[in-house]
Amino acid sequence: MNENVVKFRRPEKKPVPPVKKPRGPMPGWVPWLGLVALAVVLYGVQQGGWLGG
Repeated sequence: MNENVVKFRRPEKKPVPPVKKPRGPMPGWVPWLGLVALAVVLYGVQQGGWLGG
């Protein structure tokens, strides 16, 4: 009777690839840096005469 018993073994689990950690919130100065950069670009465009007028 013992030879009729089918033994099951657990299938091996594949290792889970490491998940990239989500970045934290942006520092408070990042939006201000963007605004200053935009202002410098607009000023340069105006001084270069590319906007006309």
